[in-house]
Amino acid sequence: MPVTHSPKAVLLDVGGTLFEARPGAPEVYAAVLSRLGAAVDAREVAPVFRRVWEDLTQLHPRGLDRYHGLKGGEREWWGEFVRRVLADLGHAAPWERALDELLEEFARPELWYVFPEVTEVLGRLRSRGVPLAVVSNWDSRLPALLARLGLAGSFDAVLASAIEGVEKPDAAIFRRAAARLGVAPCECVHAGDSPLDDYRGAESAGMRPVLVDRAGSFANGYDRISDLRGLYDLFR
Repeated sequence: MPVTHSPKAVLLDVGGTLFEARPGAPEVYAAVLSRLGAAVDAREVAPVFRRVWEDLTQLHPRGLDRYHGLKGGEREWWGEFVRRVLADLGHAAPWERALDELLEEFARPELWYVFPEVTEVLGRLRSRGVPLAVVSNWDSRLPALLARLGLAGSFDAVLASAIEGVEKPDAAIFRRAAARLGVAPCECVHAGDSPLDDYRGAESAGMRPVLVDRAGSFANGYDRISDLRGLYDLFR
């Protein structure tokens, strides 16, 4: 059963939970492609980006890391992503140059907006001796990005799916995080913004799930918080 008492450890998702890209991915893609060829608007890119993401995500079994099944690993996966976006848009930018520039853009800390309460919450939890871990479906650049954002030192463990070889919602990545923190899964709470990957995934691992619902987008049926300060209530 998921933990119902005060948890001993906290696991956190990344995108939409700790920070998000601002401008968003469609805006970044539009800017890069416009530099490399015909001008394209983010409003054109957005539906294409979503469709290609959904298509490629569905090509691998849920819970299995998407990068390990390809001979070229992460670069090949992102290369296929960029090629499909370009083909769908009918854009003539050279895909390899576009890929290189996009990888560089998303590695810049300036692109990422850390939500206002994050530093405070991480600091308060650490001051109480609460072990913290990141559990994210992200490529292998995540540890370096967390360091550039000044967040790496707040975590006792960072589990990125590309490094672990398993993705949320598979229970294995959650249980692995608990083991690295030296606690049982039932002693953990996991907070993230995805009802499936985060909430159901953590629940299946025997953890207490909390849905980070910043925009108030989800109906009742979830244990929800509007931002990470809602975690304080679990430690009273």
